[in-house]
Amino acid sequence: MNKINSGASDASSEVGYGKPPRATRFQKGHSGNPKGRQRGDENLLAVFKRMASKRIKIKEGEKWRTITMADAIILRNYNAALKKDQIAMGNIIRLAEESGELIDCSDPKQVGKPLMVPNKAKNIHEFLARFGRTPETE
Repeated sequence: MNKINSGASDASSEVGYGKPPRATRFQKGHSGNPKGRQRGDENLLAVFKRMASKRIKIKEGEKWRTITMADAIILRNYNAALKKDQIAMGNIIRLAEESGELIDCSDPKQVGKPLMVPNKAKNIHEFLARFGRTPETE
């Protein structure tokens, strides 16, 4: 009975909610999830980029051409849109909007006003005066 009492008096050996036995706690330097994602494993974005940049062969007329999978998907959507496929038309319009192709660059309301328009100096004296200098100091 002395062994039980001596163990219970030690504050570091308390066992209860949030205090597992010392022998079963995570060891320093070891992962709490040893079977988790391994280093170097690809995340979803990396897999998507790898698949989109993968090159495939397509046949156009009598010729074979090698293009990326992303290009092939866009080309397939264009061809389907030309055949009056409503979903493909929506995909093409959405792609054009998100890439900025539908912005009218001549309309200042859509493009925005320029941040700064430089004023031209009439001569070298006026130009240097803007910076607090004179032709004699240069």
